[in-house]
Amino acid sequence: MGEEDEVEEEEAVMDERIYVAVGREPAKNKSNLSWVLDNCEGNKICIVLVHRPAQMIPVLGTKFDAATVDEELVRAYREKQKAKTEKILDEYLRICLRKGVQAEKLCVEMNSIEKGILQMISENRVRKFIMGAASDKHYSTKMEDLRSKKAIFVCQHASVTCHMRFICKGYLIHTREARMDEVRALSALLSDFQRLVSSQSSTTSDQESGVSKRNSEDEEEEERESRTSSSRSASTLSYFGGSEASSSVSVLEEKSNRSSPPSLPCTGMGLGMITFLISSIKLWQKLSIQNHKHCE
Repeated sequence: MGEEDEVEEEEAVMDERIYVAVGREPAKNKSNLSWVLDNCEGNKICIVLVHRPAQMIPVLGTKFDAATVDEELVRAYREKQKAKTEKILDEYLRICLRKGVQAEKLCVEMNSIEKGILQMISENRVRKFIMGAASDKHYSTKMEDLRSKKAIFVCQHASVTCHMRFICKGYLIHTREARMDEVRALSALLSDFQRLVSSQSSTTSDQESGVSKRNSEDEEEEERESRTSSSRSASTLSYFGGSEASSSVSVLEEKSNRSSPPSLPCTGMGLGMITFLISSIKLWQKLSIQNHKHCE
């Protein structure tokens, strides 16, 4: 099986699963989950809940900052809270089962819900993701934009390879399409760039090695000729004793010591490298514009 076949097979496996972000209150998320179950089209479902470790720990009827409480008490309290989160996830699974859909659960531990979602999407290479566009109380028939700050943040920063849908009160509000074509094109450009850099580095290294060797030989030859020329010039000047001869020799030495003109900044950059840079800039601009339009 070739590398391309393996990649396609891997993508097909990933596309089977739809990840759904939910809150800690199943009753308030029931309408959105029902929409997912009605539109999953046979895909596997993974229920995702971001668990935020408690920062305030209750001690003797008063809550204290976790940093000021004994570590054992903090650990014990947080384990109880995480156990509650697992029970909430189990309740979501029962809702799915009553609809005849087998689902999985995933608990993500992070202080920030939106950052936890982004991390989950990245680590699991999620291709299909659904979350709320806003709380149900904000829904209206004219609602077209995301109103949740968390949803906006995720929409703006999630991987462009992830197809995302945002729903509210059981209605689809916004869709952010995955952009696989552009990503594959950029990956291809990066691969070409690596090959260009590798080949150019190899060529440059060989050239520098050859040039260094030739320069070393030329310097030795020039040094021998310089010593011979200097001794001859000295004897000639001594013989003629004229200032004009001395002046002529000085001019010749000045010409021979002049450095070659500085090379241009683009020297050594091949046509392939320049083409790659132009194509990359154009594609990057296209991706930036599309990402901005998708999240407006």
